[in-house]
Amino acid sequence: MLQPGKFTRIAPHVLREFDISPFFDLLLSMAQERTVEGLLQLSTRVYRGTHVACGGVWFTEKASGDDGAGWVMRLMTLAGRTHRHPRTWTHTAGDYSLIPPQEPLLGAVALSGEPLVVASPDEWTRPEWAVDEGFAAYSAFPMMCKGELVGLLALFYERPMTDRLGDLLSLHYKMHKIYADSLAAAITNARAFEEILHLRRELERENERLRRQVEHGSADGNLPIVGDCPAWLRVLAQVDMVAPTDATVLVQGESGTGKELVAEAIHRRSQRSTAPLVRVNCSAIPRELFESEFFGHVKGAFTGAVRDRIGRFQMADGGTLFLDEVGEIPLELQGKLLRVLQEGTFERVGEDRTRSVDVRIIAATNRDLRQEVDAGRFRQDLFFRLSVFPVELPPLRDRQGDIPLLARHFIAQSSRRLGLPTPRLTPAALARLSAYPWPGNVREMQNVIERAVIMAEEGALGMDALPAPEGLRHDDRVSVAAPAPGATTIVTEEEWRTMQRDNIRRALQAAEGRVHGVGGAAELLGIPPTTLRSRMQALGLSPKQGHGPKG
Repeated sequence: MLQPGKFTRIAPHVLREFDISPFFDLLLSMAQERTVEGLLQLSTRVYRGTHVACGGVWFTEKASGDDGAGWVMRLMTLAGRTHRHPRTWTHTAGDYSLIPPQEPLLGAVALSGEPLVVASPDEWTRPEWAVDEGFAAYSAFPMMCKGELVGLLALFYERPMTDRLGDLLSLHYKMHKIYADSLAAAITNARAFEEILHLRRELERENERLRRQVEHGSADGNLPIVGDCPAWLRVLAQVDMVAPTDATVLVQGESGTGKELVAEAIHRRSQRSTAPLVRVNCSAIPRELFESEFFGHVKGAFTGAVRDRIGRFQMADGGTLFLDEVGEIPLELQGKLLRVLQEGTFERVGEDRTRSVDVRIIAATNRDLRQEVDAGRFRQDLFFRLSVFPVELPPLRDRQGDIPLLARHFIAQSSRRLGLPTPRLTPAALARLSAYPWPGNVREMQNVIERAVIMAEEGALGMDALPAPEGLRHDDRVSVAAPAPGATTIVTEEEWRTMQRDNIRRALQAAEGRVHGVGGAAELLGIPPTTLRSRMQALGLSPKQGHGPKG
């Protein structure tokens, strides 16, 4: 076994005999390459030297399992002449597609951080696979960058590199040592460059989504600006008060009350408005992926981690992180979240490096977090940290005065987005909207209005798409103005026809005999004009009866 010191001098005849200009071309190409994949492809040129049978590059990665090794080296590329794949080259702990530090040929080189050159079969105990492949000598070079092991470069020779070929091995040693050091730096830079590109793409997608939202309106219709009832005005006053600060905000309210849009309003009015607003729906993240989603991971940290990934905290650096449904975060991860909120530091999964972030937190939940704390499902210290400034959103049933404003807003928004004519909001439709308890709150109302716009007839909002007040079957009501019998009253069919006839007659009188159009009897009753004419014919009524005395 020859020590590296033997290769400090290269015989002059070797420099005259061999053209090393392709090596410098390779270094130039490597300096211009920006991807790890491209660098690995370039590395195959190194294995074309005289008497070099094959060569490979292994990358260091965090070890999985409980063997305590800490790291292993994974084969990334192999080129040259071999009879079998390195997966069939075995060592005591496995095969050469994955090398632990205790492996004596290559792992020990990486562990020591020093190159190793073996010039002949007499200088090493060749494994069976090396004999089968016809490898007589080999060299291995740790790939180091700024004191950290990036990987390993190894080459195998088809004949002993002694005597006169020892001078050639000296030249190879110099070239491969330079290449290993250069490749380590290039790989480190390429990974950083790819991470920057990935982060930029993530931010571009987020900015594009925000741009479209500003241009076309958000999914929930920019609800924070719609409403003037006292309960909603108190919410807007709180938003104006807390937005310019960096205080953590906890937005609470039932599903569909507009928590995400309040968070958007706070961010837009904050000093961080030009930085990203990153959203995390905590209820949609699988339990085992929470830590990776929040903090990111490095390649190989777990099964399926095929590349480095930044987390939501790093994406939101300098901006705002919106934690929707924060009550869904598993108890065992709440401590790590608390640490980031308190110290502004975290580690990616599978990485020891501590990173710092500057992020404002806005959290939202439809749960009572105080009850969750009492039940032991939510940390009390995290609750106190999140609820520095709580904002409680009222349900729609407590905003009766805002229903007309919201209805008109959603009618105009849905018509514009769907490319449909804007229907009228009739008194009957408004009465029905006001009579409904809205368990799904504003989000449910938006969906109902959109469906009604699609089903609109004769220029009026589609009544068949609107919800019926609880306690009455839709088929039993001629209109929302029809008198409803008591809960225990039974009427005959003739009595019911009489009630319908009287109700329609009153509508005709109020509309002065007009069936169609704005203020017509059909609009007052909340039914299509064709339906009203059919009922009038069945009941023996005519529009002329609307010109009589009103009663």
